[in-house]
Amino acid sequence: MERDRVDRVDRVDLDKLRIDLATSLHLLRPLIPYDAAQILRIGHGLKPEELCRMGYSANTAWALAHMFPVEDARRFTYEVSDDAPLPPTISTSGVGGDFTSSRLFREHLAKEGFEEGMSLVLYHDKGPVGMAHFSSRTARAFEGAPRQAALAVSGLFGSVVAMFPGSDEPWRGGGRPDTEQRLLADPDFARHLRDFCRSPLAFIGHLWEVDGSFVIVDVAQPGRIVARPVDPATMRGLTRQELQVLSALCCGAADAEIASRLHLSRRTVQSYLGSLRQKLGAASRLEAVVIALGAGLYVPHPDRAPLGQIIRGGSG
Repeated sequence: MERDRVDRVDRVDLDKLRIDLATSLHLLRPLIPYDAAQILRIGHGLKPEELCRMGYSANTAWALAHMFPVEDARRFTYEVSDDAPLPPTISTSGVGGDFTSSRLFREHLAKEGFEEGMSLVLYHDKGPVGMAHFSSRTARAFEGAPRQAALAVSGLFGSVVAMFPGSDEPWRGGGRPDTEQRLLADPDFARHLRDFCRSPLAFIGHLWEVDGSFVIVDVAQPGRIVARPVDPATMRGLTRQELQVLSALCCGAADAEIASRLHLSRRTVQSYLGSLRQKLGAASRLEAVVIALGAGLYVPHPDRAPLGQIIRGGSG
């Protein structure tokens, strides 16, 4: 009972922190004229956690968190002059040209009408703790004074982000080498891993079945993996079949296609969809996909739920 009380207090504190962060971000709009913004908490090689978002769709926000490695933002940070140590606007020359030709920009940001962007690494105690993404539908919106304003508040945002709980353990921390060896010996997982290495993703976290039980698998470029036990609460009571249906749904597949992939009847698929939506608390199928991708509650598979289709389907 005491543990429950502490957990409730922790949740309240976190909710207040998120509200304060969102309020601070909103107050910056006269100085940094963004149409969308996102603040991420990032550990060392671990899954980024979204702390605050304004203006981006859930799918584009997911893509920014998973397709934009922190190393790139660090490179952007240090390539500019000393008097403005911030990333260049991403729709102009140099690094900007590389970015606007990227899949992330073409399939996500450009489709939402964004023309300009700025991404910052947020530091605390000399170490990176998070990232901030800003996007605008106006070209050259972040040149001059807006970049200086971002510089002025970047340290403050880093300090606030560092207040959120998050793991800064090394990449190997908490892994299970025996399980990882079984994963690498699984032909389907090996195919999935090759697909990931060829994808634009910097990181993914998802479920995989090993010896009849599910584990959480974190995968980072260039193919590093860590397998961890899954907390039953994380599973939301989803059955194996419901997870397969949900994973195919994340590919953007319609009911008939899901039924064909999983060798089920269409009526059975619809029954599973209704059940899994209820367990996830999702008001729609799209919301179920957003929840699944955000929580890593899906099982990619080269045939039933290919990673490339999950990237496209989840963004559609």
